[in-house]
Amino acid sequence: MPDDPRAPASDGVRPRPGAGAARALSARIPREWREAAWVTVLVRLGLIAVGLVVWLQAAAPGPCHFEVARNGWAAIPPLTSGGLEMPFVGIWQRWDACWYGKIAAFGYEPGTDATAFFPAYPFLVGIVAPLLGDRVALAGMLLNLVASVVALAGLHRLVARDLGVRVADRTILYLSIFPAALFLYAPFTEALFLAAVAWAFVGARERRWWLAAAAGVIAGLTRAQGVLLVLPIAWEAVAAWRAGAIRGPGGRRSAASGAGPGPAAGLPGPLVAVLAPAAGFAAFAWYTSAAVGLPFLSAQDAWGGREFHPPWETLAAAIDWIAGGGQSSGIEALDVASLVVFAVVTLLAVRRLPASYTVYAATSILLLAIRIQPIPLTSTTRYLLVVFPVFAALAIAGRHRRFDLAWTLLSTLLLGLVAATFVRGDFVA
Repeated sequence: MPDDPRAPASDGVRPRPGAGAARALSARIPREWREAAWVTVLVRLGLIAVGLVVWLQAAAPGPCHFEVARNGWAAIPPLTSGGLEMPFVGIWQRWDACWYGKIAAFGYEPGTDATAFFPAYPFLVGIVAPLLGDRVALAGMLLNLVASVVALAGLHRLVARDLGVRVADRTILYLSIFPAALFLYAPFTEALFLAAVAWAFVGARERRWWLAAAAGVIAGLTRAQGVLLVLPIAWEAVAAWRAGAIRGPGGRRSAASGAGPGPAAGLPGPLVAVLAPAAGFAAFAWYTSAAVGLPFLSAQDAWGGREFHPPWETLAAAIDWIAGGGQSSGIEALDVASLVVFAVVTLLAVRRLPASYTVYAATSILLLAIRIQPIPLTSTTRYLLVVFPVFAALAIAGRHRRFDLAWTLLSTLLLGLVAATFVRGDFVA
């Protein structure tokens, strides 16, 4: 069929009624949003299929099975345990998702370790859930559907600007099929956090400082790692200052810029953008201490959150755990492999990526590499999911067809295996 809907159909085939209007409507939607939507839907269909297979084998326990079995919670969040919702929603309500559902339903209860979990995601779930009959898991998954599209669209826009459209296409695909990408679907914080990070970078790279500030606050209120955004946004602000794109006090530009009299942003916008992620983090830390009575860092102790060691000690502990056949040793092996691959790719891609990308990736990976928790490197693969610069670097390598095919197949296979493990109720992250 010709590209122009007004042209006559060839070979006697008539265009479908409304096909031209549909193409016209699609053309009005920016490419990044179209790519984000189809990748999100496609991967979710695959994850739904994996969940249904496990459920049909009667291998999936009920929602929040671990938390219910502990009998230590005074209040259990609303559970999706029956009807048609079970194989589509209930089997994904596990581990941290249960904490977020609990906070969404009951707030931060005294005497629990709930303050280890940041408030932005359960707050939004708590807004949506009453519209769905207080189904907190369904609300979280619908929120993640929207947040995933917003996140991938932001990443596509960002990477296309810096590295080209084809690299952007592969970046969002590689991220969406990463072995931990099931957490963009299950009711966890990854989708919301990734959306905040992506648009904070878009704001900083495009010198839209108030966008960067708004996204930065959301990131700081969603995950502890959000505070790391201070560094790449500061890098971009300094670069903008040196280029004369920021006016100092009195409207003066940087003397080093040599810039002409063109428009430049005032100092408040960039300054607020730099401080915003830390402000979100600090606001929650103050709240946990003043209003709940259990400071954030004290709550982290339940998960070994303040035990830091040199990276070589952390890796050695993880390898010893795997060699000894410890609990979740297969996932631990994936955590080790993912951490090493991400670190190596970040080093190799230093000259290919914008400097702020490298700052974000390097600090994120370093933070993960120094944690020894009840299980060394716990949840590392999940936390690496939001380190988008590594996926951009891999997408550059994906210009070579063999690499692209090998990475896509391996990543998709591992995603299926990890998702099946999660649905079966085994600890993944």
